[in-house]
Amino acid sequence: MKLIKKIKIPRVYIYGIDVIKNFLFFTLYIIITLITIAFIIAPSIKTFKKNQALYFETKQNYLYIKTQYNQTLKELNELKKQNTHILTAFRREFDIQNFKKFASSFMQIEKIKKDKTSVYKQNFIKTIYYINANIKSPQDFYNFADALKKYKYVIRVYFPIDFEKNKNSIELKLKIEHYRLKNLNALKAEEKAH
Repeated sequence: MKLIKKIKIPRVYIYGIDVIKNFLFFTLYIIITLITIAFIIAPSIKTFKKNQALYFETKQNYLYIKTQYNQTLKELNELKKQNTHILTAFRREFDIQNFKKFASSFMQIEKIKKDKTSVYKQNFIKTIYYINANIKSPQDFYNFADALKKYKYVIRVYFPIDFEKNKNSIELKLKIEHYRLKNLNALKAEEKAH
């Protein structure tokens, strides 16, 4: 304290303003400003730069994943387009009368018996049918099996097949399995939402 009292600050006035005193206040203002920058603004700038780097990294990952998603979506839509027949076939309920009409060009169906229905691989329902029919030649059956590939239902012919010769025809006993999606109502609701 005594040291401060010993230091005499000269007084210089210009137009009634104490220049030395104003210079000291201005220096004090600069020092306070620099301290504020050092302790408040500088850490904020570091945090900003760190967050900015994280933002650009996240944005780059997002753009990469978005590109992959768009490419996968394009491939999926292409597959859906190519396999529309199969996808719609899985959505159809089996109609015995329609099946008889389809099979009439290959065989004469005597009887179709529905057996059991069960869940197949969690998402599908499998229904078994037993068919008694008459065909003129074994080639008719093979033509029927080939035509099933383009039929509007997903049907699998189960082997072995019993062929018995009759007078002018061959009695045929076979087992077929019809497959469809398990939850058709949920699928229809999902399609309406899109």
